[in-house]
Amino acid sequence: MADVVQYKLERMLDELDGLEQHGLFSRREIAEIVKQRRKFEYRLQRPCPLKHDFLAYVQYETQLGALRRLRKKSVAHQLKKQGNKKLNKSKSDFARLIRIMDIYELR
Repeated sequence: MADVVQYKLERMLDELDGLEQHGLFSRREIAEIVKQRRKFEYRLQRPCPLKHDFLAYVQYETQLGALRRLRKKSVAHQLKKQGNKKLNKSKSDFARLIRIMDIYELR
């Protein structure tokens, strides 16, 4: 069970690194995201996960995505004021949707 959770968390590294590099989240916030995702992944790996576990994970990812979008708009606005280019699309733009679809497929 721990191997599966660790594997899933390792697959998130590129996404989380991108969030930090673009300045959307601090290192401390990313550590908290990892902590929450680990907690949810362990809940889903139980012998009989509850429906509430799946829904809570999806809700967390949805709220995190909304926060990421708001911060991305703010950073993009600041870059525009400085005369820099727009933010390029990154893996984190799509990873949240793929993760939510994977959660629904587990059920």
